[in-house]
Amino acid sequence: MKKSMNLKTLWDRASKKSKIASTSTPKPAPIGVESRSRNQGNPSPSDGLRVVPEDDKSGDDESIASNAKQLQAEAEALYLSRLKTSVQCLRFILQQGLPVHGHLENEGNAGNFLELVDWLAESVEGVKRVDLKDAPRSSELLDQKAQEQLINACAEETTRLIIEDLGDGYFAVLVYESRDMEQQEQLALCLHYVGTKGMAVERFLGIVGVEDTTPLTIKTTIQNLLTAHSLSFSRVRGLGYDGACAMKGYHNALKKIIVDESPSAYYVHCFAHQLQVNMVAVAKQNVHGGWFFYHLQYLMDFLVMCCEKIRMLGVAQAEYIIETFELEETEAEYDLDRESLGTPCDTPRGSCYENVMHVISLYPAIWEILCTIGDEHNGIKSLRAQQVSYAFETFEFVFIAHLLQTIFEYTDDLCSALQKRDQDIVNAINLVSVTKKRLQLLREDGEWESFLQKVTSFCVKHDIELVDMDGLYDPIGRSPKFYEKATNLYYYHVDMFLDVIDSQLRELDGMFDEVNTELLICMAAFNPADSFAAYDEEKLVKLAHFYPEDFSQSELLHLPFQLSNFVDDLRLDKRFREVKTLAELSIKLVETRKDRVYNIVYRLLRLVLILPVATASDERDLSSVNYVNNKAVNKLSEQCANDCLVTCLERETFGQVKDDAIISRFRAVNNR
Repeated sequence: MKKSMNLKTLWDRASKKSKIASTSTPKPAPIGVESRSRNQGNPSPSDGLRVVPEDDKSGDDESIASNAKQLQAEAEALYLSRLKTSVQCLRFILQQGLPVHGHLENEGNAGNFLELVDWLAESVEGVKRVDLKDAPRSSELLDQKAQEQLINACAEETTRLIIEDLGDGYFAVLVYESRDMEQQEQLALCLHYVGTKGMAVERFLGIVGVEDTTPLTIKTTIQNLLTAHSLSFSRVRGLGYDGACAMKGYHNALKKIIVDESPSAYYVHCFAHQLQVNMVAVAKQNVHGGWFFYHLQYLMDFLVMCCEKIRMLGVAQAEYIIETFELEETEAEYDLDRESLGTPCDTPRGSCYENVMHVISLYPAIWEILCTIGDEHNGIKSLRAQQVSYAFETFEFVFIAHLLQTIFEYTDDLCSALQKRDQDIVNAINLVSVTKKRLQLLREDGEWESFLQKVTSFCVKHDIELVDMDGLYDPIGRSPKFYEKATNLYYYHVDMFLDVIDSQLRELDGMFDEVNTELLICMAAFNPADSFAAYDEEKLVKLAHFYPEDFSQSELLHLPFQLSNFVDDLRLDKRFREVKTLAELSIKLVETRKDRVYNIVYRLLRLVLILPVATASDERDLSSVNYVNNKAVNKLSEQCANDCLVTCLERETFGQVKDDAIISRFRAVNNR
């Protein structure tokens, strides 16, 4: 195998050959005897010189040109090898979600990219021969600007594959609010669509920093991001957001702005996770609920910090507390993720709900831990224990904990039904009415008195000081000047109990309005489980009328007949007997090419699958890659941070991108 040479050696060889070529004129040939005798008396000025034929000159020029081309080709091949090595190193780093650069680069750490390149050059023979540090031209690949250009090429090619998979179909826009490590507001945009293989997928499109999360700003941000990828608002058929963000309270105005441009962009983002998130987010909007969650988060941080100490104390149920709150798992990542915990209002609902349940059931054991550590009067842990116990042992903390427990228990069955998606959507809709009714009954005087008695009994059992309901309200750990003078009965009954319940009812009304409810019920008639046991032709025809721009009048007239043929055909086809969900139905239709036979029905099915409630969503946890998006620590520009997130979150699609495609895009940018 021919060895590759570094660029310096190539240029040395080129210079040497050029020098030899320039001095390659032959020496004068000896003068013959006849010539000497003939011209002995009068020598010619040209005696001793040999005329070089023109053919010989052109031959030398061609040789030099050929050598130069060969050297240029070898240098180009070597540069491409080094470029490919850079792409492969970046591919590994990006797919793992690792920072390319680092804040310790000036302290002996060259950063993940450069360190990986060095390791490969020392360890792998093939890479050793194309060491990036061998030549001046390749040194540009080590520059941070070139690295970010390569990362951008990786992200652009990844997004290109996503857009190709989407094709000219419709999609839903899912907006997630997040914050970077500098607490700057950001909007992350995902597309929910049915791909060319019939599979419903959610793909990350990008993340953009915003000054605020008002409806107009959100709409403009969404539109700009879609336009940047040649996507139009007219193709939007669904809208959703994460529900626990600063957008809260704006969703009705945002829906109106978007629906004005795309009338069939239905807001049906009510799957279980989002319902749970919204329940907690709404509770936190109440000032007393926000105070409770602040101290709940403080308590969780304290338990994590004292995990090992809790085990050594020998407190009853200590091991159970560690296991229940997953303290060891959290402690292992505490230092890394401490900054990304955000404010108490950023905590996901799942953990909040479970923590509230566990705090009540484990109250005596937690209280013993706080007292034992607080009595040491030594060190930061003792001080934290004293601070936590100040709120933990109050009537208000226990009151709100029990109120939230009651509300979450009423909504738990609804959340469970929604988790089954299209399989049990009708029962889920029925449970919405049941849940609303239960919350309405909770508002009645008899329920209030029963609830208050329950909280009072708990406090008496655990020696918690009760409050006089006829006395003036005294806020715990807050200045009274921010609160109007009123009795405890008013604050606990009206400002806490009724206000939190009413906000939950308003949230359920907003998420399950008349249009959404009707849409979901019609959608359930598509369920293929048990040989289309839930099939209802009238409801599916009604469903098509929700999308007037997507079906012509003639198609709507033909739809009932095609639906009848569709259901009869699939009931007889053995290949569809194990199909139980809408997602599986769509994939099987494409596999069997029946999507072309029943094209109107399949188009209606795709529109249903676009709604996030119809299929399982990835429910992206953007905080899990916050360290990628930490521009201050990882020295990333905003664009580069976005590119890193695209390649990390869409690592499967990124894995399908060819190295040559990345290199071509990178070189096209650098050759402009």
